[in-house]
Amino acid sequence: MLTDVQLMQLWDKQLLHENLMLYCRGIDRMDADLVRSTYWPDSTDDHGSFVGPGQAWADAGLAWRDKIYNNNHHVSNVLIELDGDRARRESMFINVVNIIEPAFSFFLGGRYRDLCEKRDGEWRILNRVCVWDWFECKPTRGGWEMCGVPSSSNWGGFFPDDPIYQSWETGAPTAFPRPAEQYSASSD
Repeated sequence: MLTDVQLMQLWDKQLLHENLMLYCRGIDRMDADLVRSTYWPDSTDDHGSFVGPGQAWADAGLAWRDKIYNNNHHVSNVLIELDGDRARRESMFINVVNIIEPAFSFFLGGRYRDLCEKRDGEWRILNRVCVWDWFECKPTRGGWEMCGVPSSSNWGGFFPDDPIYQSWETGAPTAFPRPAEQYSASSD
């Protein structure tokens, strides 16, 4: 049987995990308000190329919007250590980005070292340090037809056009949002 303290710890860890997932949705969908909502107003962020107020990272991160087709964070190995109304959260990420011009994809991996704080029952990031571990880059190639995805499908996009912000009752297929040659497999 879990005690009330243990249940509260589980609840806090769940809220901390949801904060991390909301950050990922916000930065991947280029939703500045959602990214800002995951940081306290007095927070800080050190992404290496950006060091400043946490909420300002929303605009700095979204500066990539017109240069990329998509941004996908994959987060795992989330370890949360509670200390009263503060928590240390380490999480590993892989970020996959497709650049428009020149047409290449990069893959980078690292960790978020977050100091989070709970205020009035809500957990947000107080201080984030992005720890970089590795980076790979390669030319973008098509090949969607190889796995049977039609050129008119439910393609991802940015806020507010991404399917996640649309009706959850029905799909709304769109045309492939890139040049046609990036849909088909390359013959080189």
